[in-house]
Amino acid sequence: MHGESTIGIEGRQIMFKVIFLKELLESIHNYRLLIALILGLTIIPLGFYVNGKDYQTKYRDYQETVRMYEESHKTIRDITLLGGAVFRPPSPLSFLSVGVEYLFPNSIESDGSLITAFGAQTRFNNTRTLNSPLLYLYGPLDLTFIISIVISLLAMLLTYNSVAGEKEQRTLSLILSNAVPRNLVISAKMLAYVVLLSMAFFLGILLGIFVLLIMGFEVGTGSGFTLRFSLSVVVALLYIFTFSNFGVLISSLNKRAVSAIISLMFCWVILFMIFPKASVIVSKIIKPVKSQQVIDLEKSQIRRQMEEEEYNELQKLRNVFPVVKDMSMPEFMTKLKQEDKDAVAYDKKQNELKEYYLAKCTAEWGRIDSFYENQRLNQTGLARDISRLSPVSCFVHLMVEISNTGLLEYRQWKQARSRLKQLLDSEISNKLRSINFGNYVSILFNGDENAPMSRIEYQSVPFRKVWPTVWPDFILLLVYGILFFLGAYVIFLKYDVR
Repeated sequence: MHGESTIGIEGRQIMFKVIFLKELLESIHNYRLLIALILGLTIIPLGFYVNGKDYQTKYRDYQETVRMYEESHKTIRDITLLGGAVFRPPSPLSFLSVGVEYLFPNSIESDGSLITAFGAQTRFNNTRTLNSPLLYLYGPLDLTFIISIVISLLAMLLTYNSVAGEKEQRTLSLILSNAVPRNLVISAKMLAYVVLLSMAFFLGILLGIFVLLIMGFEVGTGSGFTLRFSLSVVVALLYIFTFSNFGVLISSLNKRAVSAIISLMFCWVILFMIFPKASVIVSKIIKPVKSQQVIDLEKSQIRRQMEEEEYNELQKLRNVFPVVKDMSMPEFMTKLKQEDKDAVAYDKKQNELKEYYLAKCTAEWGRIDSFYENQRLNQTGLARDISRLSPVSCFVHLMVEISNTGLLEYRQWKQARSRLKQLLDSEISNKLRSINFGNYVSILFNGDENAPMSRIEYQSVPFRKVWPTVWPDFILLLVYGILFFLGAYVIFLKYDVR
């Protein structure tokens, strides 16, 4: 009995190998493998080259901008007069996925004078020029585009007639007439297609890396570069596994090759167009959020209202101190230096008013920012959850966050704006003292204006913060691949080959 069991296992292994090799040879004879290799060996290296060159150009511009800024902004006085800024370097992994990096402003700058009643104001600034409008029109040729579009189409080309086509040609009935277990047939088919696409992908990746090295691209640099790149390869292989199984599943649901390819195209449109785009529309309908422009206008109105109230209160304060009211500005400054009790009392009261309105304005702004930020996060989260009904969206979410060109990086960049404001406030704005006297304002700086100014070095989102966000997409992509495999497996076991 033991010998028969061994022979049975060996026989199944031989049958599996024969069917697997048959699928490979058929792909070679009908040029589908050749097409996959040509596309993999041309488009992937081309995408690496184009995006690698774009990164090198952007990084040189970034370095030159930082150098010029640091040369002219050395001291606190320089920052006070010229304003402060933080610059974001481009992501070295943008050749994997450009993501939404085109939307990132490349600098954060102080807005107007640092001598304001409500501390330093900052704004995003984008000095990039539209060098290639067609790039924005047609989209980037990054690895995410290549895998999600080209590889999925190749998977459809390879698998659409894997079952339905062989039924039409009568080869499937001949194979099964030899008492070959159906589970071996379908498993060998799916493995063959995964191997074919993975081979074309791997060869393209290796050639792409070689192109980057020839260009002088420092592949091994950057925080977590190797880990992120390796994970992106794993994600791409998982995507290939998913769509190869999906193609076999659709082919198993049809009796003719023509109907199989039409069904695949219909499903491709749903997965690539309907779910991702509809998720954004639906989320905006269910959870609408005001635009940033409207929010900024609300904050500006609050600031103007606070400034007006503060000015009126300061004017009323002068009436409370009749002795000070009749003084000229030079007389008041002289009395203040002489520590005249009325001048000192007036100065103390006006500082209390300024601190009150500063705190009030800051609290109102914080409330508005927190409210709308939560609304935006809820809207984005809803859109992301809906889009996860498509494995394509899961793949794209993974790639953009791994490449530091996604929503996490955008939020990190927005947080840098708050850090710049805090730095400017602590080292400059909070040390600037304005003395109001009628329509006159005198500015004093409580510190050393020639002291060196601290810097903010922008740091991209570390991988330890990326993974907790993207692991659901990874698990879902794996689940989709397994479900498509099991679906094709179960359907083929009951497939009518006659």
